[in-house]
Amino acid sequence: MSRWVSLVTSSLLLARARPRPRPLNTMNASKANNNIQNNIITQKKHLFAEKRSMMTSSGSGSSKDLSNIPREIPPADRLAIEERQRKAFEFFAQTLQIYGVEELIFCFNGGKDCTVLLDLLMRFLRQESISSGDIPMLYIKSGDSFPEIDHFVDRCVRNYRVQLVEYEGSLKEALTHMSADMPRIRAVFVGSRNTDPYCQHLAPMQPTDNDWPPMMRLNPLLEWSYHDVWHYIHLNSVPYCSLYDRGYTSIGNRSNTIPNPHLRRPESECDCACACSCDPGGYRPAWELEDPTLERAGRLPRK
Repeated sequence: MSRWVSLVTSSLLLARARPRPRPLNTMNASKANNNIQNNIITQKKHLFAEKRSMMTSSGSGSSKDLSNIPREIPPADRLAIEERQRKAFEFFAQTLQIYGVEELIFCFNGGKDCTVLLDLLMRFLRQESISSGDIPMLYIKSGDSFPEIDHFVDRCVRNYRVQLVEYEGSLKEALTHMSADMPRIRAVFVGSRNTDPYCQHLAPMQPTDNDWPPMMRLNPLLEWSYHDVWHYIHLNSVPYCSLYDRGYTSIGNRSNTIPNPHLRRPESECDCACACSCDPGGYRPAWELEDPTLERAGRLPRK
């Protein structure tokens, strides 16, 4: 993703923002905590069965069960994820005090971070009685994308009932075309974290560079860690792309992404408790990566 710069302060943002009166349910702390508690599902109930796991064999679209059950998540981490979700909901509520729903879009690439962003946003919209189709999904197509990613995006569109907006090219090109086709859009939700390349100094709300289409970038996941993302997915039984079960930890295109070498299994190792799809010498799932600084070890250098 191209570099986004130009930090903006909260005072500048509020000065520029147009207050927009609109019906929005007040999310008090009690309501937020109740919703979060209801959304958190115990780990024992998380089976990743065929109805939830959206796994496909290379482009075939067939479903299969996931045998790699994640380890029990400690109570402290569960509480941390509840707090992450509460803050994300607060961010969404603040955003809707600044922008109308019709002025928003969210960027989705099928990756784990965007998957968490999608699920959080859809949960919040349901809470506020806002239709899931009111905030479109922007997906940038590529001839070099994984079939599993394309299939997963299609499944998300159907399952969450969102409006899909597709463009080809780079993110900058896509936003340029989108701005021409949908001039009402003023802000885009992005699943960036501050450990991503060029994202170390991003603000939660930050405008684009001068040579980009004028738009506010909304970053509700900046403070989330690699393991926060997977804890949220597991605790809430969120479907995700099947590539993560095969050792991919950061997914780009087919030409620049391989399974993370730090998740390579010894030839004799397979700790699944039941019949599984693990091949000897295969890879452990993405959430078993212990060192989050190695998240992008499966990304090949640009030629």
